Amino acid sequence: MCWDHARYVKNTSRPYDEMAREMARKKAIGIETVIVYMAEVINLDVYCKAAAENGIAVQAWITPKIWISNPVTRFLPEAKWLEMEKRHGIRLSSPCPNHPHNRQSMIANTMKLAEEYAGRVEAIHLDAIRTENALLTRDFPCECEACRALRKRFLGYEILSEDDLKNPGIIYKELDLKNSSISEIVQAVKAIADKNNLRLTMAGRANYLNQPDIEKAPVWGLGPAVMEGQDWVKWSDNGWVDEIYTMNYHTDKTLFTRVLNEHIRLLRGSGAGFYSGIGVESSMGKNQPEQVAEYIQKVKALGLNGCVFFNKTDVFEPEYEAVIKASRE
Repeated sequence: MCWDHARYVKNTSRPYDEMAREMARKKAIGIETVIVYMAEVINLDVYCKAAAENGIAVQAWITPKIWISNPVTRFLPEAKWLEMEKRHGIRLSSPCPNHPHNRQSMIANTMKLAEEYAGRVEAIHLDAIRTENALLTRDFPCECEACRALRKRFLGYEILSEDDLKNPGIIYKELDLKNSSISEIVQAVKAIADKNNLRLTMAGRANYLNQPDIEKAPVWGLGPAVMEGQDWVKWSDNGWVDEIYTMNYHTDKTLFTRVLNEHIRLLRGSGAGFYSGIGVESSMGKNQPEQVAEYIQKVKALGLNGCVFFNKTDVFEPEYEAVIKASRE
């Protein structure tokens, strides 16, 4: 499998030929499923047609940022945004999961997608189903109207102080509210998928709880997932997702192996199917073809279901095509 932004399409008014050509290339190297990014696919009808004619299954890849109509994003006073940039080197403002409008809109739009494309796509794929970054939300909690109302209910006041951010009880409640809000979306989307005979798959943060992470500016990080409201182990245990594709894009072989083994341990005996992500080229860097080959062999040797390739350019260079094709022989 591979994630696909469909950025190789240049003729946006007539995308079929380019889509069909790329599908044929992917099929020739052994790619059986593509996970297409709904924000960039241009024409999903044509994409599904091109995939079907080449014997490739399609999953519809959605994120809160692209799938919520008129999203209510995290709110902070400007002074706190500036402090965030100073401290962490980045400013991120994704939709707040605690706001009911965001949850309702994402669920409603997913229902429309499932009803229209059931039979042409095989699954709904949830990506970035979380808050945007563990460190940013830890140090700068959202102050939108929904978050303020929740704090008023449980704390008696709306804005957290620096001391509050160190209080274990308050830290727990903030995480609990965030996890509950995001879990509500996941459960609703799973019900929609089931009703329309679709599977629900997801991209899981590489750092579930206690694995190596990135904390240098600009901070994108790998988790921990549970701090971002993405408790993918719990979701698997509860049967809320059918398959989990962990985003293990490490370019360091030792870290890749360590994280892979932890994912196996976490999901052993759990409900969801597990496929390891492998980064060809991502924000974490580029794995050379021989390293990708080594990762694939490691996944095969461990008896896993398979792997999912992430490549930010979408089109695999010939050296990578050869590696992927060889792994299928």
